[in-house]
Amino acid sequence: MSVDRDPTPCPICRLHKWLCLCAQAPRVATRTSLLLVVHVHDLGRTSNTARLLTLAVRNATIVGHGGREPPADLASYVPAGATPVVLFPGRGARTLTPEFAATLPSPLALIVPDGNWKQAGRMVKRLPLLAGAMKVALPTRAFEGTALRRNLLGHRMSTYEAVAQTLGVLEGEAVGGPLLDFYRRATDRMLLVRGKLKLGDVYGGVEDALPGSVLPSHSPDPGPC
Repeated sequence: MSVDRDPTPCPICRLHKWLCLCAQAPRVATRTSLLLVVHVHDLGRTSNTARLLTLAVRNATIVGHGGREPPADLASYVPAGATPVVLFPGRGARTLTPEFAATLPSPLALIVPDGNWKQAGRMVKRLPLLAGAMKVALPTRAFEGTALRRNLLGHRMSTYEAVAQTLGVLEGEAVGGPLLDFYRRATDRMLLVRGKLKLGDVYGGVEDALPGSVLPSHSPDPGPC
């Protein structure tokens, strides 16, 4: 590999530096504030998508949960006057449609537990802010992009996908569209690094990457997906 195509991870988006997407992040402004409560075991995974949301959404915040430190005061991250709503498709969750969204108070604070199913479920039960807030869920997986992790049921989606679609319902395609476009660009670049996509098949291309180098015939998978 040429030195021009630096494989060092970008400290922000964590893609190889020659594939860094930070400058292409849409940085959408939303009426809805976004709080991502991410299990600490998931924060360091290369396939975790919550970090991409902090690039793509201006008023997004990540708080780690599940380590040895005492739980954070999540209520302090909810803007004054905002109504907290938890994105979690568990028992009692209301299906989020445009019609139902129109009945919700404004402004909203969208809170998203991020981890595996058991971890997210425990957050919703044990963290007071999440336990006491209204739960909402999306009806189906509408995005056709490739999943980064193994998805046996097919309809499950990443945290980024779910949040982008939720914001699309709450605030329209002008918000949801750019978020999903950025996600597809990022995931295709991750799959390129894992050797699961060819350079010419990457969505949006990689014209912004540094020229003058050749990809190796095989790129090892950097970790579990």
